Amino acid sequence: EVHFLVPMAGNLCAWVAPVLLTISCVALVINLLHARKVIENSQADLVVASADATAKDERVATLTGEKNQIQEQLNQLTAQVTELQVGKDILAADLEAANGAKKALHEEMDKLHNQLIAAKAAAGMPGEVSEEKPAEGA
Repeated sequence: EVHFLVPMAGNLCAWVAPVLLTISCVALVINLLHARKVIENSQADLVVASADATAKDERVATLTGEKNQIQEQLNQLTAQVTELQVGKDILAADLEAANGAKKALHEEMDKLHNQLIAAKAAAGMPGEVSEEKPAEGA
């Protein structure tokens, strides 16, 4: 019986190596196919990401342009506000000067009115000159 087992043991070694080699080759082919699929998916994802990045870059450029336009409008409006403020300050100074001149004229008119009353009274004509002062707004 020992003689019978020895040739089978030799036969067993003869077919185990090719089977293991075949299984290894099949596993390697499956691994390669899977890796190819992963690479293709990664490339597709890269194309999508690249397109998305390009779209976002374009959106950023558009928003930057809009921001610059708004900033320019803001600068123009700020310059207009400054110009209007200077004009307002000039008009306020002119108004103050005009009010001062008006007050001085009213004071001069009151003084002349009082001198006229005194002169008419000294000349003996009290009835012809009104004792009332002229109105402030006149």
